[in-house]
Amino acid sequence: MNGKNSLIKNILSLGVVQIANYVLPLISIPIIVRIIGPDKFGVINYAAAFITYFNLLISYGFDLTATRQIAKDPDNIELRKKVFSDVFYTQFFLFLLSTVLFIICLFAVRPLALEKLVAVFSFLICVAIVFTQNWLFQALQDLHKVAILNFISKLLFTVLSLLIIKHKSDYIWQPLLIGIIQIVVGVFSFFWAYKKYNLEFIPINVDRIKKLLWDGKTIFFSIIVVNLYTVTNVVVLGLLRSNTEVGYYAAGQKLIDVIGSVINIPLSQALFPFIGLAFSKSEDNGILAVQKALPIVLILTFCVTLFMFFSGPTIIIWFYGKTFFYSVKVFRILAFVPVVVSLSNIFGIQIMINLNMDKLFFRVAGTGAIIGLLLNFVMINYLGYIGTAWNYLIIELYITISLYIILRMKNINPVDLNQFSYQAIKSQFIPLKNKFFNKHL
Repeated sequence: MNGKNSLIKNILSLGVVQIANYVLPLISIPIIVRIIGPDKFGVINYAAAFITYFNLLISYGFDLTATRQIAKDPDNIELRKKVFSDVFYTQFFLFLLSTVLFIICLFAVRPLALEKLVAVFSFLICVAIVFTQNWLFQALQDLHKVAILNFISKLLFTVLSLLIIKHKSDYIWQPLLIGIIQIVVGVFSFFWAYKKYNLEFIPINVDRIKKLLWDGKTIFFSIIVVNLYTVTNVVVLGLLRSNTEVGYYAAGQKLIDVIGSVINIPLSQALFPFIGLAFSKSEDNGILAVQKALPIVLILTFCVTLFMFFSGPTIIIWFYGKTFFYSVKVFRILAFVPVVVSLSNIFGIQIMINLNMDKLFFRVAGTGAIIGLLLNFVMINYLGYIGTAWNYLIIELYITISLYIILRMKNINPVDLNQFSYQAIKSQFIPLKNKFFNKHL
């Protein structure tokens, strides 16, 4: 009974996290962007994108590696103390390194140099990362604490930003509010976890930090590769074009990300565990599960894509206002990203990772990231921010097609046209729908 209650609590907690992450910004962003305009929206989004590099460096994939270590033996207090200390000291070292690199970038990177205050305020989020203990709560199945902390931080930001940002010049306070709130919540979670889980600081030396960094390099570089071409799109655009163009692009991409999450969450909860279970039995069962799931994924994502494409002008103007009309084209181009990403997720994550083809998968993603970085310069030079949108879609298509070709070369066929018949789709959709709803009732 306790296990069932814990599962229900975690599911509800994850629901609260999603509400906090996506619904609350839907309240604040439309009001804020109408006040600060596309140019200042571009400023704060460029700074946020650039700081993402430091966020990734400080996090260093510990959300995966440390969580995995604790989850293997959650009742082992000594192991908990050791992993906690390893993560804290290593992240603190990476924070110091990031601070030095950030100071250099603050004067060397022109968009940051022109908006030093916004850049410094945006960097505050890096302080919060050192203290935030979400990985520990996750490992110990205390996700409701993550939900509470996330909800509080998002709610505080929504309320305070609406109270403080009244004029266009107030745009500088947006990253400051985010930074301060995240630091307060992070420090609170740190001491909360420290007391609740009987943690202690176990000093480690430089050699230990080096070993931890070396052991975690594969996961770290994998995360970097996945994030490189998405984050770098905004960074390169900001280097070559105006803040206003960054604002137009960021507006379209952010809205696509929000809508995309609405698709991906139910798919991951209802379909992907079904695929993973099938692969655990045999490769043939796994491939068959993919072939059955693929039509459902395509139909759902393609319907949403069509809706976003044809209603793009209405959605953008309603959400951001008429000053963001030039974001419509970005939105329409990127509307096809969710359907493409859903396919690459199935080909890469669901098939290749389950079949221990990790290196091939990350090689394709890495190649895509490098091509995307180089192509972005060309596309922006000729098409401006619209080129950035096309670049994003082209690279996602390249990765998806490449993954499919590799699978076919390995005599793995993820597509069975017989599964696209009405009867086949109906026979798969009904039990999956029942499974999804029964899981949440």
